[in-house]
Amino acid sequence: MINPDTLVGLVRQKYAGMFRFAGTVWVLDGKGALYCPANDTLLVADLHFEKGSYLSQYASPVPRYDSRATLAALSALIDRYQPASVVCLGDSFHDRGAFARITFQDSEALLALTQRVSDWVWVVGNHDPDIPDSVAGKVVEHWQVSIADKSLIGCHEPDPALEHHCQIVGHFHPKGQLAMQKGVVRGKCLVATSSLMVMPALGQFTGGLSVQDPVMVTLAPVAERQCWMLYRGRVYQLPAGS
Repeated sequence: MINPDTLVGLVRQKYAGMFRFAGTVWVLDGKGALYCPANDTLLVADLHFEKGSYLSQYASPVPRYDSRATLAALSALIDRYQPASVVCLGDSFHDRGAFARITFQDSEALLALTQRVSDWVWVVGNHDPDIPDSVAGKVVEHWQVSIADKSLIGCHEPDPALEHHCQIVGHFHPKGQLAMQKGVVRGKCLVATSSLMVMPALGQFTGGLSVQDPVMVTLAPVAERQCWMLYRGRVYQLPAGS
């Protein structure tokens, strides 16, 4: 668990932002992860391991080192927060062939990461519905926990059958923009209403869906939501109405 003084320092320097959701405090890290101090859990979404190698099969001129970069980001987050648990909210692997294409070095690095925490959970997504048993960690359809007397579900996409629970999801890769002194800057976003939180994608080459897109506005109406944008490792709350 992260030292409280260290956490306060991160927030003061905008390397992290704190807010309340489902009756408890959450920390959005500028690297793109979510941390829950109440149960010492780090959540990430949309890692998309091996997306680079997938795209390069179809003559897309992208580097094949995306998995290594994402693993390095994950390692830095675990170093920072020292969590007891890590929960990956789906699309951790870009496709079924990712398990065959990942290099031995990256596979070993992933195994080492899973061994640094007491509990590692893979929530399945639309890109990785069949995570093999050879991957260390627990594979689930949904991650469920009770915090502050509220039932909370972590899943890849919003589940209408679970509307009576607060939900944390990935899948949409939200992004936004903010006017700064240097001009308008853009970055990945976290979007939250009183009952739904949509996480930014942590992986490389993950693009994004604007928070102003009709899909995002339907999912999280502008008048009912807050948005935080990530830019160069820092967290910025977007103005009301974003």
